[in-house]
Amino acid sequence: MKFTIMAGELADAVGWASHALPKRAPVPVLGGILIEAGDDGVELSAYDYDTSRRIAVELDAPAVAGRVLLPGRTLCEVVKAFPKNGLVDVAVDDREAVLRCGRSEYGLPLMPVDDFPTLPKVPELVGAVDSKALADAVAHVVASAGKDNTLPMLTCVRVDVGDGCIDLAATDRYRIAWRTNLPWEPALDAGGHGLMIPARALHDIARSLPDGQVQVGIGGGLAAFTSEGRTTTIGLLDDQFIDYKARMKVDAKVDAKVTAEVDADVLVKVVKRVALVAERHASVRLSFTQGGVLVEAGGADAGRAAEHVDCTLDGDDIRVGFTPQYLLDGLQAVGGVAKLEMETSTKPVMITGSGDAGLRYLVVPIRLSA
Repeated sequence: MKFTIMAGELADAVGWASHALPKRAPVPVLGGILIEAGDDGVELSAYDYDTSRRIAVELDAPAVAGRVLLPGRTLCEVVKAFPKNGLVDVAVDDREAVLRCGRSEYGLPLMPVDDFPTLPKVPELVGAVDSKALADAVAHVVASAGKDNTLPMLTCVRVDVGDGCIDLAATDRYRIAWRTNLPWEPALDAGGHGLMIPARALHDIARSLPDGQVQVGIGGGLAAFTSEGRTTTIGLLDDQFIDYKARMKVDAKVDAKVTAEVDADVLVKVVKRVALVAERHASVRLSFTQGGVLVEAGGADAGRAAEHVDCTLDGDDIRVGFTPQYLLDGLQAVGGVAKLEMETSTKPVMITGSGDAGLRYLVVPIRLSA
């Protein structure tokens, strides 16, 4: 195998594919990046049995066809060292792959390419979505996914694909984030789908998508995302998700007893400052009145902090405690003017905002002592 490629293109392709490399490969070959050269260019792939990535790169000059598996982490470091505007000559013999760029030359050992697992087949196309809109929606909900791998359902993002929109939801039992009505262009007769996608992997995929439309395929226990010659597949979890729409009370009209509206960006900064004195697992306390909201944390022993923020209040005065990060995640997601709908100081609080009307964030408050 032999080909010539721009160093910047090679580094970009290797870096993108390397996100599918496992941190600790259960078998050595999964730590490799597969490079296949042919008449149409080169394709680089990585696979850890859960996630696969493959990227096609066109070449300006003909290549000598071949297939080779190289150590992924080492290859990443080598190609990053080349000047981006340089040309890299890649030549493979029976012993090693030699990469030359200018006066630099690296010889990388070959891994047993025949032992590399067959990449999963890309499932059938079901529609397309704007990559930036998808990335923003995933970022809004993924912070609410759990980290406990003994409860797989909580580590996933639920993706419900309809005829003209997508809903995404995640929960860790203490809050639920729901992004609804994400515009979507379904393929003909695509039907509806409900997917359970590991949150971390989906976040990584969404952030790596180039600008423009991304084609989505679903089938065979996989979801696939394809854009500009880059395809990622991710294994789906066969698990049930909570009825988040019922939990969010969207099927029945519920009038909140108290509604507060506040500048989300201002409140975020105040909560961060006040929470500096909050002990681990302690709450920040928000006291809503007609004169504004008083944000407090800490106490006499650990130090205390308090700061006042302007807000409008519809209803009686109320005092609610929150885990600081849970409150911050909700406020940062909605942006703009945040609306907090509360029934009592112990019942879940709904946070919505003017910045993104399609996002709802439900958070369980911390019970405060009298």
